[in-house]
Amino acid sequence: MNSPRSLISLAAFAVASFYTSGLRAEDPSSDSWKGKPVVIVIDSEDLKDGRRVREIGRMLERAKEDSASALILEINVSGDVPIENQNRILDQLAELEIPAVTFVNPSATGPGALIALAGDSIYMKASGIIGGAGMVEEEPEDDEKESSASTNAKQQQSILRARARSLAILHGHRPEVVEAMVDGSKEVKLGEKMISAKGEVLTLTAPEAVQTFEGKPVLAKGMAASLEDLLKAESLGEKFVRLSPRDFGEQANRTRLSGSGVKEQKGEGEAGKDSKGRSNEPLFGRREEGSYKDKVVVVKVGQDTLATGKASFDFMDRTIKKAELDGAAALVFDMDTPGGFAWYTEGLVLNSLQNISFPTYTFVNSRAESAGAIVAVGTDHIYMRPAATIGSALVVSGTGQDLATAMEDKVTQMIIGTVRNIAELKGHNPDVAEAFVTRNKEVKIDGVVIHEAGKVLNLNTIRATEEIGGRPVLAKGVATSIENILTQESIKAEIIKAEPLGLEAFAHWVQKLSILLIVVGLAGAYMELNSPGFGLPGLVSVLAFSLFFFGNYLAGNLAGYELAVLLVLGLILIAVEVFLFPGAILPGAVGATLVLVALGLAMVDRVDLEWKWTGLPGSESWYAIFRESLIVVALGFVGALGAIFAGLKFLPNTRLGSRLILQEAISSGAAIDAGREQSGGAKSFVGLDGKTTTDLVPSGKGMFDGQLLDVVSDGQFIGKGESVKVTAHEGSRIVVEKLE
Repeated sequence: MNSPRSLISLAAFAVASFYTSGLRAEDPSSDSWKGKPVVIVIDSEDLKDGRRVREIGRMLERAKEDSASALILEINVSGDVPIENQNRILDQLAELEIPAVTFVNPSATGPGALIALAGDSIYMKASGIIGGAGMVEEEPEDDEKESSASTNAKQQQSILRARARSLAILHGHRPEVVEAMVDGSKEVKLGEKMISAKGEVLTLTAPEAVQTFEGKPVLAKGMAASLEDLLKAESLGEKFVRLSPRDFGEQANRTRLSGSGVKEQKGEGEAGKDSKGRSNEPLFGRREEGSYKDKVVVVKVGQDTLATGKASFDFMDRTIKKAELDGAAALVFDMDTPGGFAWYTEGLVLNSLQNISFPTYTFVNSRAESAGAIVAVGTDHIYMRPAATIGSALVVSGTGQDLATAMEDKVTQMIIGTVRNIAELKGHNPDVAEAFVTRNKEVKIDGVVIHEAGKVLNLNTIRATEEIGGRPVLAKGVATSIENILTQESIKAEIIKAEPLGLEAFAHWVQKLSILLIVVGLAGAYMELNSPGFGLPGLVSVLAFSLFFFGNYLAGNLAGYELAVLLVLGLILIAVEVFLFPGAILPGAVGATLVLVALGLAMVDRVDLEWKWTGLPGSESWYAIFRESLIVVALGFVGALGAIFAGLKFLPNTRLGSRLILQEAISSGAAIDAGREQSGGAKSFVGLDGKTTTDLVPSGKGMFDGQLLDVVSDGQFIGKGESVKVTAHEGSRIVVEKLE
């Protein structure tokens, strides 16, 4: 087995050869492989993993469907591999109708030898070896019975010999040489030269494999120092597609989960509509803050951003959605954070970041630890400052202590599922992402051990940007600033920083106190409507509702002058019911409905509603959007009723109450205790003259024969101190008219 040092040296040599060869590798995510040679890189780990073997089959199917010009199997396989995986690949290769070439780079032994034989032509690195695909059979002793295991081994050996002969005949290789690679009992001589002695399984070096006898090589067509040499030798051109089964699988997952292989180009359509024909006019005619259209939106993720609770995540969520609605060019997280809340972070990367059409970036400046690492993995591209770190996302309790064993296993598995899913969707290595959140994951890339199991992974800039197997371990590159990132990405757009407003903290406090403000506002309005003139209750009500609407407006909710007008209109209709048309019901019912609707909508997030309204992906249900506001309004309404009843019962008897409300407006006893007979035998006040002690608008108070009575005018306004006469008395309702 090669040592890690030799593997690293080999990888470095391969990378250097690649970049100095002049080859042009096509983007493997391009729509078509038509007319291009497709290089499939296969190593031992690929053949041991059933999922990657399946991806190899899918790659072969795509190469066939896209009419690739040729298939090149770049093989580096040695050691034991499940026989079923080997046979599965060989069966699929047998059905391939595309010219196949094998590039042994540098080893094709054991099962790798048989897969190499599936190529019509075989090329080898100068240091390469091929063969050793079988085992030497030992003759059992005369008095020893063959065991069941021995019988199975012989059956397997027979199948291998048959496969080897079949591959040799199908692809034009020397049958005797190929069979000797799986059968140690075969002796092979070409002319006078002994190629394989009896009793050993044949393994050939590159010089041995390319020797020619009678105009035909022993096995390999030639040696190649690089893919460039191979392509030139086979006249396959310079452009090619090269990827591993893991790369192909991750690419396929991203395409499947995003719903489309290619992101739509954002553009202008009809006036007032986006490229999909949806209205891009903001709901209610405006949107808070400046437009993000065609700008690079920068969100600062600092020391406490991910650790201050839901408010910060709500702000980032609104920013991301607004950027999508406005048509931003890109979004960059400027990150220097030790971490924060796992659950809020999971929601951010699973929902908001996965439902936008523009590219997202993380600039690790200079830490992306814990939850910050998860957010970074949730973006399309990661850049790091020269001396930065990322990782260490092990889930712990809120106090920083390890979780209990049962809970830790449950939570860790949930987070592992999340980060692997997000990593594959965004094109990052899912093994690296998993090692961020658990101690039990070893990370090996192309035979190079990046991280050993037993501790949580944390990468510095050098390790995160290191290229192994043609791709970085995690981060796309090194950058010194956001402007530097945009230069490397060829993005020319204005940078705009999305920052919370100066009153953002005030807005969040208002959101938390919305129930109390609704209680105070409604209770104050009721007391003002039932008191003469405009006093302290009305002032308190106005202040409460002003704070309510202003705070929710700053928080990014629908609160604005439109809903404030709706609230005032509702209160006016309630006043009409109370003062002008008592018992009419309709004005009061409509007014109450308008008040509740205005208060409820004022607490609905504007961007969430627009996201749902325009039918963008990942939007919440209507119930989820309105649920919290409905609960707050209901609790506020119940609280207001309780405050009103408590006020009517206790306030008049307090010193404060005596100052707030005129004594003339409160009856000190039973208001109806004298007068004339009514039809039912009760006292009647019809015909009594008196004077008003308050304004009648239309209800109020009046003094009649030394008695203070609750009275109501016949619809007209009657000022305080006017002479009036009782014209009707029905139960507790006393109607008066002004005396001329």
